[in-house]
Amino acid sequence: MTDIKREDCLTQYPDVLPESGLDQNLVRQAPIWILPAEARLPESALGELSELGLPKLALKLLCRRGYQDKKAIEEFLNPSLRHLSSPKLLPDMEKAVERILLARKKKEKVLVYGDYDVDGICGTALLVRVLKQIGLRVAFYIPHRELEGYGLSEAGIVFAKQNGFSLILTTDCGTTDFTAIEMAKNYGIDVIVCDHHEPKENLPNAWAVINPKRQDSDYPFRELAGVGVSFKLAWALLAATGQTPEDLVRYLDLVALGTVADVCPLVAENRVLVKFGMAKIRNTDKVGLRALLRTAGLLGKKITTYEIGFMLGPRINASGRIACAKKAVELLITEDENEAWTIAQELEAFNQRRQKIEDEILLSACQQIERRNLTKKRFLVLADETWHEGVVGIVAARLVERFYRPTILLALRKEKAKGSGRSIPGFHLFQALKTCKDYLLSYGGHKYAAGLVISRENIEQFAHSIDEYTKMTTTEDLFQRKIFVDAFASLYDLDETFLKTLAKFEPFGPENPEPVFLTTGLEVVGYPTVVGKEKDHLRFKVRQSEDRVVSAIAFGQGEAILKLVKGQKDHLDIVYYLDETNFAGKTRLQLNIKAMRIRNAAGIR
Repeated sequence: MTDIKREDCLTQYPDVLPESGLDQNLVRQAPIWILPAEARLPESALGELSELGLPKLALKLLCRRGYQDKKAIEEFLNPSLRHLSSPKLLPDMEKAVERILLARKKKEKVLVYGDYDVDGICGTALLVRVLKQIGLRVAFYIPHRELEGYGLSEAGIVFAKQNGFSLILTTDCGTTDFTAIEMAKNYGIDVIVCDHHEPKENLPNAWAVINPKRQDSDYPFRELAGVGVSFKLAWALLAATGQTPEDLVRYLDLVALGTVADVCPLVAENRVLVKFGMAKIRNTDKVGLRALLRTAGLLGKKITTYEIGFMLGPRINASGRIACAKKAVELLITEDENEAWTIAQELEAFNQRRQKIEDEILLSACQQIERRNLTKKRFLVLADETWHEGVVGIVAARLVERFYRPTILLALRKEKAKGSGRSIPGFHLFQALKTCKDYLLSYGGHKYAAGLVISRENIEQFAHSIDEYTKMTTTEDLFQRKIFVDAFASLYDLDETFLKTLAKFEPFGPENPEPVFLTTGLEVVGYPTVVGKEKDHLRFKVRQSEDRVVSAIAFGQGEAILKLVKGQKDHLDIVYYLDETNFAGKTRLQLNIKAMRIRNAAGIR
């Protein structure tokens, strides 16, 4: 598959309706529309692709995303577990398997040590289940976010030593934990690292470091989640002990949860794992996951990346943010339905508390930005004594959405501060921290998310330094909101055949976003209405030519009702996703509008 960057073949199209829901005194200008150039294919490829029998619009979408030959398109539309690479291709995999099987033979105690986010929690639950399945003596350890922080902690090593563990398996951490791994080695404890975070110049002195991002790795896909790397280890272990493929597939629900919640690119192997994993979630054999689905109101319903990212993931994450993530792991490994329901309700309570704290921090952060007049900064660094360090990462993500620039929030505690950062497309957060590492006590992460610890006295210099780095390495255009349009579409293109083909593009997520369409010159049919509790959403119908009428919803754009004119030909251009609405037992197409443009007498610029 050829990698085609959208930015290489795009023109700009101005948006005249401002983005709603944001304080216009604090946010940047409304987004511009980025239109696709016509997809061009070699003449030799056209005949081959016509054999696929796909709608023309679907073929354009596929070609623009780099799927430009029959084999690549067929694999994309029909993902298979056969497309997954062998775990043996990962560095140190065979060493790790041999050491674990030796631990089984010698009846050693094994400790699975996981991070406290969804990725680490799911990876921990997966490894605990698999190690028990093949007959090992296993327990798990999750560090306390506030007391121990991210990564393999000295307290965790002491726990392993005091409780007789001679082998530690990390999941979603360990690649940069040099001190703790050396401490474990001095105690006579071997460490196998399963991780996906960016390595530093050197690797820790562990028994094995399984990480597709290692510089010496030949693994064909480097963007596995932490739980994805743990899944590969589980695969190798189950194969080495004569287990069946079904024994492996039953863990894909955990892989999908961790991969989506960690916002990993949903291409190549990740897309396959999530595609099959989402189906497993709906019919999961794990009583804890069923209890979680029940508390979220999702039992028996279709599960997509939205449900994982915004409904299941936050509930799993909540205990690690507010208290200790141990409860979430217990939920995912228990076989007791009563225990599962009790824990699921506890996580629900934690999540509600987390939401309240999050809203309070968001308000405080916005007030700080306004008070300190920080809107001209290209990189926001904010700190406060009252902020909860388990929640600052979520708030950083919301501030990125609101102000559209990389953001770090720091929770101040005595002489130190712990924080989390989030970034925007085109800006590598981990690399930015790396250039400012002299101001930091520790840091880690990847392109779009990172964590750090810093001395209070260095915060001001660090904020200045990382803002200067951002100014030197970016242009103003990077901080202009953009809506990337995937294709021009006629309403007549959106027929049943096309919709069925488009469904095969799922799961949607990073690097495989839900397609965005542009249709121009539409007429508003009937009278638009504002809907929703706050009357801030706009519902109306649009027509193309004389007979193609489709319903539309514009969330957060209720004010646009004053601009729409009923019955005027060639009146409206819209950018939208495709959605469905159910009414009276019937499913109908609905356009989910991202932005609109009222056409003037001069037409489109």
